[in-house]
Amino acid sequence: MTGRLLDRYIWRQLSELFVFGVGLFTLLLLVNHLFFLVRLVLQPGGVRLLVVLQLLIYKLPYLLAYSFPMAMLLAALLAIGRLSDGQEITAMRTSGISLGRIALSVTTAGILVSAMTLALNEGVVPYAENRYQQVLITGLRERFASEQRDVLFRDVQEDVESVYFVRRFHRDQQRMEGVVVNQFERGVLNRVVEAEVAQYTDGAWVFRDGTMYVFTGETTVVTQFARLRVGLQRTPEQIAVPQRDPSEMSVRELRQYISVLQRSGENAARYIVQVQFKLAIPMSAALFALLAVPVGLRPHRSGTSIGVGLAFLVLLGYYVISAVTLPLGENGRLHPIAAGWLPDVVLAAVGLAL
Repeated sequence: MTGRLLDRYIWRQLSELFVFGVGLFTLLLLVNHLFFLVRLVLQPGGVRLLVVLQLLIYKLPYLLAYSFPMAMLLAALLAIGRLSDGQEITAMRTSGISLGRIALSVTTAGILVSAMTLALNEGVVPYAENRYQQVLITGLRERFASEQRDVLFRDVQEDVESVYFVRRFHRDQQRMEGVVVNQFERGVLNRVVEAEVAQYTDGAWVFRDGTMYVFTGETTVVTQFARLRVGLQRTPEQIAVPQRDPSEMSVRELRQYISVLQRSGENAARYIVQVQFKLAIPMSAALFALLAVPVGLRPHRSGTSIGVGLAFLVLLGYYVISAVTLPLGENGRLHPIAAGWLPDVVLAAVGLAL
């Protein structure tokens, strides 16, 4: 059997089981999400069933992106187990095909699934998640919260970029509290404005009881003010638009957002961790495939049930590690890159060790 024929044969075995795995894991994730949607329907003033259907459709790409790596693991375990139990692996080795060559076919399929997952995460999931949030908010008839905390946004006028950080924002009262503005001119920080309160009055924002720092070369000019009118063009309604969740942003958008946070002196660890995990999740499909080869070759009985059980056991271990490392990275106790990639590193180490 040539290498090309071997690849086609193994990939055909994997593809059937992969489709089964995608359906299985997507259904399991969907059932978990349905409990949330049912509560939305049953609560007083709940959403209409048509809205629930829209929410399910927009949530599907997110669920598929998570199910692809899991389905790859299940497919690889079952396919290798089936070939091993049917003595086909033995026949392949007798004909001169090494286990390494068989593992290469399976791992290549895993790499293709990784690429599919990454493309889905970057191209479809952010848009679908954004639409999901919009439909959910509209369906609940709560377009925006009356009070928001830790609001961050940019305002660009000509060559001046202003980054606003607001501790508390009250839409109904048209007031911001704990405001810090970092102003950059051609990428260089030249002014910082801090104010206890900013009030929207007569179509303009007025800062009260604050301090302005102007950086001129090696000196800093500090000015106290009781009242300062600023050129921010956004209305309270525009500021009140909810901030996008990391799941609604692509890696490129997250990196831009991280740059804004870091330039304004805010902690961006949470978003750095999310960037790394968004890249690590697709890669896990290839690593799951690598791990499945030695595990699937071990002699066992009742191949399907054992294969499914092993898949769930490996997945449980992977997501338990993720549940530990991600919060540690967001809290600054673990480097963000390590927090995002440690589950994959453990997975790769186990696969190579076996």
